[in-house]
Amino acid sequence: MLHDCSARYKPYPGSVTDRREELVAAATVWVLEHGLSGLSLRPLAKALGTSDRMLMYYFGSRDGLVAAISDFAGQQLVAAMPAIDPAHPPRSAKVWLDGAWALFSDDAIRPAMQLLFELDALAARSPGPARDAAAAVTARWLAVVDDALAALGIATRRRRELTPVVAAAMVGLALEHLVVETSSGPAALRALARIIDRERAGS
Repeated sequence: MLHDCSARYKPYPGSVTDRREELVAAATVWVLEHGLSGLSLRPLAKALGTSDRMLMYYFGSRDGLVAAISDFAGQQLVAAMPAIDPAHPPRSAKVWLDGAWALFSDDAIRPAMQLLFELDALAARSPGPARDAAAAVTARWLAVVDDALAALGIATRRRRELTPVVAAAMVGLALEHLVVETSSGPAALRALARIIDRERAGS
């Protein structure tokens, strides 16, 4: 979904089960192209072939729509993350981190990353649905990283400390990749992989 905006605002056939989900999917594609900060219900409704009154009916408010879009985008991004088979984990954490970096640095995924960082900025400025949505995306991301570290063999007691560190490092490097021409991501992730592998050895 997030890798292809060429479908414009039409949902993928069979990908939604009701009108609200259809609107969220289509609105997410629109926001990926136009950004979140300037979101206005009337132009969005026109692009989606509906009315701002119907968007209010399904989402309650602009903030409610923002929260739904952000949650949907977060789910899609998490679903695209490389998985680790606990029965056959890689020899090095670098394999998983390389896969994650390939996703984060993919130009096709850039609008989704920009959207989620826009959400963080909105959440930092004010409480309410945007902050709740940002917290939900963060919790989902932490769960993905924790699952990966568990599959790599890191003990539960060590993951309590390591998971937020790894998650924050990856998010910080993804943000750096968006705003600077020369990213330190690959080198920094090699260092992060060494830290994780030392923890694996000590678990």
